[in-house]
Amino acid sequence: MKRNESEVAQFRQQQALLEQAAQQGLSGLAVVASHASINARMEQGAKRIFALLEQGKHDEARALLFTENWEGNELDLPNEAPPSQ
Repeated sequence: MKRNESEVAQFRQQQALLEQAAQQGLSGLAVVASHASINARMEQGAKRIFALLEQGKHDEARALLFTENWEGNELDLPNEAPPSQ
């Protein structure tokens, strides 16, 4: 009977380790890095929209704002603003 108890104990320990690994996967460094990269993309897109607004390109800024990813690939917008005069 001791052997069965040992197998059950091993199974429970293995399940606890798997649960702990899953929790760490959901809240560990990978999630933080993903959040940081999303924030960086959002900030870069916002800077681009503000640059267009400062140049008086309100229609382009509005169109870029309403795109799904703020990258404007489908809008054929320049990646960088031309130097101001």
